[in-house]
Amino acid sequence: MQVKPKQTVANNKLLLLYLLKKSDIALSELQIVRIMGELSFMSYFDLKECLFELTQSAHIYSKATPQNVLYGITDKGAHMLEVLQDDLRQSFRAAIDNYLKQHATELKMESQLVGELIKLSDGEYRVILKVLEDDRTVFELNCIVYSKEEAQRMIDNWRSNAISLYKHVITSLG
Repeated sequence: MQVKPKQTVANNKLLLLYLLKKSDIALSELQIVRIMGELSFMSYFDLKECLFELTQSAHIYSKATPQNVLYGITDKGAHMLEVLQDDLRQSFRAAIDNYLKQHATELKMESQLVGELIKLSDGEYRVILKVLEDDRTVFELNCIVYSKEEAQRMIDNWRSNAISLYKHVITSLG
C-alpha cells in the first residue's frame, strides 16, 4: 500500500473547495465525481476520502435528498480557500473555471429538476416531479402509476421534458 504525500491530499481538498465555491450551487456527489474524473484531477477513492474529511471538519456540508447527496461549501471552507487559494496551481483553477463555464446550464438543470418515486403498495407508485429554484419547489407534478418501470420512465424523461411541460402548464392556466 502506497502512502499518499500530505501535499496531494491537501491539494485535492483545495480543488474540492475551489470547485464548490466557484459552482455557486450545491453539487451532487455524482456531479463532483464526473467533474473531477473528466478533468483527471483525482481518483474516486481519493475524492470520497476528501469529501468525508471536509464534511467532518465542517469545511463543506452535505445534504441528503431523495435522489442523492448534495455538497456545498461552508463559511469555514470559504475562509480556508481564501487563505490557501494561491497554493492551488493556476492551471487547476483555470480548468475548473472553464469546465463550470461550459457546463453551467447543465449542472444547474441537474440540480433544479428532481424526480422521485415512492412505493405505496404492490404495483402502485407515487411519482413526484419537481422544478426547484433556490431549494424551493416552484412547480410539482404528483401522480400515481401502476408499475415501477412506468414510474422510472417518467423520472428518466423528466429532465428532457420539464421545461416545456412547465411552460405549457403556466401558459395554459395563465
